[in-house]
Order: sequence, then C-alpha cells, then structure tokens
Amino acid sequence: MKMRAECVPCITRRILMEINEVDPSRAMEIMSECTKVLGENIYNGVASSECATKVHKKAYDMLGTDPYLKLKEKSNAQALELYPRAKEFVESSDNPFRAAVLCAITGNVLDYGIDKKLDEPGYLLNHFDELLKDDLFIDHTERMKELIQQSERIVFMPDNAGEIIFDQLLLEQIRKLDVEITLIVKGQAILTDVTVEDAYELGLDKQVDKIVSTDDFAVGFPFWNMSDNLRNALESADFIISKGMGNFECFTEVDYKPLAYLMRTKCQPVADTAGAPVRSNVAIVIE
Repeated sequence: MKMRAECVPCITRRILMEINEVDPSRAMEIMSECTKVLGENIYNGVASSECATKVHKKAYDMLGTDPYLKLKEKSNAQALELYPRAKEFVESSDNPFRAAVLCAITGNVLDYGIDKKLDEPGYLLNHFDELLKDDLFIDHTERMKELIQQSERIVFMPDNAGEIIFDQLLLEQIRKLDVEITLIVKGQAILTDVTVEDAYELGLDKQVDKIVSTDDFAVGFPFWNMSDNLRNALESADFIISKGMGNFECFTEVDYKPLAYLMRTKCQPVADTAGAPVRSNVAIVIE
C-alpha cells in the first residue's frame, strides 16, 4: 500500500506514544530526530510500511528499549480473560470456521496508537460482544476454507499480542483441515507484534508445524530483506493467511497469491484500499 498524507500524523502520533511510554522528558529531542527521518523518506509512491519502519527504528534506537512491553502484557491479559467467551462463541456456532475467523479479526482491535478509543483501558473487554455483532463486512471465509482444504502447506502470519490468543481458535479450525501450518512471526520487537519469544511463551509451537522468524526489524513484512529461510517458507506455501493492517500494507505491494487478509480496518487509507468502511471486519481472499 502506498503512503498517503493521512499516514504522516498516524506515524508521528505513534512515535509520541512510544516516547511517553518510556521517557516523556525526551519528547522534543526524539521527535525532532524522528521527524527528520520521516521527512527524508516521504515521496510519492513510497510504501507506507517501508517509511514507517525507518521512523520507528530511529525511535527504538534512541529509546533503547521496547516501549510496548507493558502494553503487550495488558493485551494478553485482556484476551485471556475473554478467551472462554470467544471459545464458546466458536463452539456454539453453526459455522465454527467462520466464527473463529470473526473472533480472530475482533481481536485485531488490540492495537495502540491508531484509534484513540482503542487505547482506552479495557476497551475490548467492554465491547467484545458488540464487536462480534459487527460481523464481516467482506466475507470470503467459504473460499478461504476451500483453498486451505486444497493446500498441503499454509503460512499463517499473526499480528498483535492479545490478538494471537484469539488466533488460536482459528488455528484449531485450520488443523482440522489436515494441512501443514508454518507460523511467521517477528524476529525483533516492533509495536505490539508477536515475536518468536512471544510465540513460544504462549505455546504456539505446539499448535503449528513450524515457526519461522522474519529476523529483521520491520513494520509489517520485510520484503526488502528476507532470509532464505523466510523466502522459502513463503514460496513453498500453497496459501497465505495475513493478519492485520501492517501485513496488508506490505503484501499489497507484492504478488504472493492466493492469500487471505484478515483484519479490522482502523484507518481510512487501509479501509479505502480494502474497499470497506473504517472500523469494519474484513476477510478478503486474493487469487
């Protein structure tokens, strides 16, 4: 996805949030340096994820720590509290696969620094049932299931901490379709994204056949710097499942198919590209 003018305040708002999580006294110093990097990397046609990666890397280097560590713990705690309700929702459904997709997408609201109201403590806890009732604005789940059934190997790319708790309900449904699952997660801490350490800590290695690291620091997916292991995982997959907006912004710049995008549209540029209103749940298959 190409960067738009609306992406600029989104990036700076997130950088300021990161600074305030660690050391607000350095706000002017770090914002000054980050906005220089931002200015140097804005041009017509630049991929939003590529620009954002460079700016966030500057912030992380100056802060010297992961500013989202506590927020990730908070997200996991909220999700674990809701997990029994989500599990019941899936198990009582006439279409458990579709219900699991909806739960996985609903968990995508566990993100910080994009939509102010999502940053409110306990937002998902208080609005979980309401978010499920939003249903799927774009619903390609039947085709998604068909493509998985036709596959021998799939790649599943999670997005955020907390959200990954709900993804496990979908992974359970996928495992029933007799397919090999490779989980691709971040090699380095970036935003609230699931890292290799997070995956093992949550026991995801027991739910998939293989875990592969992106290795690099990247918002979304580092197509500009893929290891052979990472490239092989993608190119040997019969089907790719991409969670969240960051991955969406990256995969719309390349030609991997077939794949499914599962996400909540939390900003106008992503919503426009996906063909859905802001704050919609979408399950989009591209062939």
